[in-house]
Amino acid sequence: MKIAVDGYEIGIHSTGVGRVIDNLLAPLFDILPEDTFTIFTAEVADKYSQSQVDQVILSSRGGYLRWLNGPFRRGLNKLAPDLLIAPNYILPLFSRLPSILFEHDLSVMAHPEWYPRRFGLTRRFLISRSLKKADIIIVPSEFTKKEILSHVRLDPAKIRFLRYGVGKQFQRSREESLIRWKKEKGLTGRRAVGFLGSIFNRRHIPELVKAAELLRKDVPDLVLFIAGRDLTHAPLPIAGILDKKWIRWEPMIPENELPLFYSSLEAFAYLSEYEGFGLPPLEALACGTVPVLLDRSSLGEIFRNIAVMVENPVPEEIRAALAAAMNDKGLTEGILSRFREKKEEFSWVKAAREFSLIIKEFA
Repeated sequence: MKIAVDGYEIGIHSTGVGRVIDNLLAPLFDILPEDTFTIFTAEVADKYSQSQVDQVILSSRGGYLRWLNGPFRRGLNKLAPDLLIAPNYILPLFSRLPSILFEHDLSVMAHPEWYPRRFGLTRRFLISRSLKKADIIIVPSEFTKKEILSHVRLDPAKIRFLRYGVGKQFQRSREESLIRWKKEKGLTGRRAVGFLGSIFNRRHIPELVKAAELLRKDVPDLVLFIAGRDLTHAPLPIAGILDKKWIRWEPMIPENELPLFYSSLEAFAYLSEYEGFGLPPLEALACGTVPVLLDRSSLGEIFRNIAVMVENPVPEEIRAALAAAMNDKGLTEGILSRFREKKEEFSWVKAAREFSLIIKEFA
């Protein structure tokens, strides 16, 4: 088959959607050697050397929706593929190609208050339309499947579950590398709690800061390391909230440094109200760092028994959970042991094999 892939989110600094499809494609090419893949991207990725893979770079001026319905759609018309893989929530407006659509979460429909009005209206229309048009919809959790069926009327048989994985690069960093990293980041001799991801209102960063402030009464050398861009809506004064000497805030950490980031932490906090899966807590676990999570949405489903759970996003509960993750060796060793036992469930190779069987249904 001739397969086209929307690779807009794939690039030098892939995050979220880009990392999912990038990790899924890497083993997929070897599993499906007789199929040809054309990956349309908005920037040079320099990741694909297989003979059956082509990368086509298209101008991205005007943002994703213009790219999707302009250069990308024209590229599809010229290529005339047998199948379109769409990993970024929506399909081109006028495409009639057989398609596999990834729907990582449905937050824009479930919680419109979290998004600017114009953005939300547009996305809700496009997502609903795409879900109805797609031949198969891939979801990473039962939670996301239930969300789709509660907001859009469609055949449940179209929805397929695919558990995401954790890359092999995510493992405990060597001590000498960690020493250099901590010195560079000002963490030498200090204990660090971290967060990584886009900063949305639903991820309770202000409450995390207050909890860390409470914890500093017992752990005065505590550092809170926040990595992510401020995308709060309605806007929160994040710059002011994070403007403290004991907080380090970086908008982004290069992908090759992520294992160092996770390995340098004594606990990883991801207090999100709503997630379709949650890659950062999984990556933290693979690097030997216990995550502290809000027991909501897919986080409670996927990370049950392999994280410290918080029932309510209030500073005192968060403080107690962080303290347990940092100081209770029996608790943390039990969590990491259970994760090691089920780590094979979170394999991109396994996910790619299952995805290849879905693709073969279109042959």
